[in-house]
Amino acid sequence: MVMMKAIAQDSFGDVDVYYETEVTKPVPAADEVLIKQAAVAMDPYDTKFRAGAFGVPAKKAMIGGSTVTGVVEALGEQVTDFEIGERVVAVPHAGAYAEYAVVPAKMVGHLPAKVTFEAAAALALGGQTGYQAVVDALNLQAGESILIHGGAGAVGYAALQTALYRGASKIYTTALPTDIDYIHELNADIVAIDFTKSNFADVIEESSVDTVVEIIGGKNALGSIKVLKDGGRIVSTVPLSDEVKAARDAKHISGDYYVMQSTTTVLTQLMERLASDDYKVAIAEVLPFNLTNLQKGHTIVEQQSVRGKVVLKF
Repeated sequence: MVMMKAIAQDSFGDVDVYYETEVTKPVPAADEVLIKQAAVAMDPYDTKFRAGAFGVPAKKAMIGGSTVTGVVEALGEQVTDFEIGERVVAVPHAGAYAEYAVVPAKMVGHLPAKVTFEAAAALALGGQTGYQAVVDALNLQAGESILIHGGAGAVGYAALQTALYRGASKIYTTALPTDIDYIHELNADIVAIDFTKSNFADVIEESSVDTVVEIIGGKNALGSIKVLKDGGRIVSTVPLSDEVKAARDAKHISGDYYVMQSTTTVLTQLMERLASDDYKVAIAEVLPFNLTNLQKGHTIVEQQSVRGKVVLKF
């Protein structure tokens, strides 16, 4: 039995639920890839999982961590699209806080040599969510307008870049005042609304926007319905309330809560765009992977005290 180092938790709670341990090194099933970890990013999803926000029962030695980047160590007998020694990236939503991780091959992306493991980890989860929100859920077409909430966040920043290359006619976003210049580095024509001073629903003309990427819900989602055209489209990364659904249906707007599905195709496309400088990703800090830095990274994410991802390097 081969062992590996990991950081695990037996219960849900604050960062002090984490502890260092050794667990059995996983063996890939027929359709899985075994990846030797190189870097992992801290995402809001990870802090929510640690705290028990998803309603799954706690069990001993749970290993969290949503992003995996590294080198293929072994392949299941049915896997033909990857090679041992290949650089890859994946978003399995769990199992990343360890030296090795097994991931279904259909969720693993090919990683170009030009892209660092740290950059891949920083983009993988938020990048896929933003990309799929704009492309798969909304099917944004050239010439359509879009409102993307939280444009400086990982999901919003990826969604903005996706909307730009899809040829959106007008792009609105909400942001802190300190993030507006950062957003305008992507494109000066993006209408960035300082949500600390203005309500976006008062700035954007009522019933004027074709599509919306919603990330907050509640009153914010109601405002999004207000600015959408009759027959427009919305996608939300948080469940919509009954009140919001009623307002949506009254305007014949389509769309609902959407959960990102990690796929080889989307991940590979994202990484190729990153390699060709068509995409940008922000990294706040890179630290060694250990218990102290994992706890620090989670605290930073929860405090929203930096722009960009905290990445831990193995």
